[in-house]
Amino acid sequence: MHSSARYILVLLALAGLLLGLVLALNLLLGERGLGGPETMRSASAWQQQTRGVTYAPPITGSRRFKALRLAERLPEINTVVFGSSTAWGIGTDVLPEQYRLYNLASTGNPLPSIIGEIEYLQRRHAEGLKWMVVPLEWAIGGLYDRTPPSVVDFSPETVLTESRPSSVSWLRRIQDAWSYPKVVNLLQALRAIARGPEPLAAAQSLFFGGAGLPYACADGTPALDFDVINRGVCAGFRYDGSWSFGGEKRLTAAQAAALSRAAAAQSSKFSRALCSTGGQPNGQYLQHLAEAVRHFKKSGGDMLFILPPLVPGLEQAMTVDSENRACLMRTREALQVWAQQTGVTVLDAGSSERYGCTAAEFLDEHHAYPECYRRVMGFYFQAQREGRTSRGLLQP
Repeated sequence: MHSSARYILVLLALAGLLLGLVLALNLLLGERGLGGPETMRSASAWQQQTRGVTYAPPITGSRRFKALRLAERLPEINTVVFGSSTAWGIGTDVLPEQYRLYNLASTGNPLPSIIGEIEYLQRRHAEGLKWMVVPLEWAIGGLYDRTPPSVVDFSPETVLTESRPSSVSWLRRIQDAWSYPKVVNLLQALRAIARGPEPLAAAQSLFFGGAGLPYACADGTPALDFDVINRGVCAGFRYDGSWSFGGEKRLTAAQAAALSRAAAAQSSKFSRALCSTGGQPNGQYLQHLAEAVRHFKKSGGDMLFILPPLVPGLEQAMTVDSENRACLMRTREALQVWAQQTGVTVLDAGSSERYGCTAAEFLDEHHAYPECYRRVMGFYFQAQREGRTSRGLLQP
């Protein structure tokens, strides 16, 4: 065989070996990333012991991890924050110290599920709770959904049963292992292992262990990564259930302006969500929430509803369009009537710039950092102290 042909064969063999190794390692990581009952138990127990930052994979299944953590935290808290990931910025330092909170918000959690969570807690654990914070999402369509409210069971035994990894075909697993994000994540992980003080131990924990090696966040909080992505950047849930925003980027003013212009288009997901029902909230949801308020008030509790903050300029850009403006006005009018009849405050934070929030306090169009939530909630509590929180829609 000619030497050049042998050279090419050797190169092909090495390339095949390298590609095979990438595939094998990513399949291992994919299996780890599915999580399961044991991982969930371990992550929850570690956080309860250390009060550190962590979560049990996958992030798309964070609702189950949150439910398990809530069961541990119930004896210590008097406040629960509900919602989707847009509420992850609400932590202990956002509310006054008398509100001992757990942020139950989880990835992609829709309003029908939130209603089910509220009703479950009121059936089973209302005696220790005094306050609930409930986001009402118009920007991503939560208020206008037509799915019936869920019946939720957050007991640990049910949560652990539901947390078993789902069955995924080998073809799908191989396709996922070859995907660009997974290959990039693997290379980043290998680079971090090579640069670390204990590369062999780190590699063993990443590919075969239950968790990585413990480390400290920038503020000194202990962290432990049970997932196989975003390792070493302090990305996870804090002891109070809020998100750490470790490794997350912040918007610039130019990026926020571009996102606002894109959201204003009638074809955008925000415009489609807002006007999907002409801006009329689902009356069944409001009825369930009104019943929950009445039930909660009987036990001495109260509920605050909030239209979550949007990146500065987005709401203004959207409402330049007459149809969007009419839909949002209809939403506000309906909520104003409902809040007055129910006896609650709906804090309208959609135009976050009115509260002093900046583009740098957002991850994207509708995920606000704690700094923005501190401004929004600070306005609410200041208005409360001054007696300006009459029941109804509240905004600056």
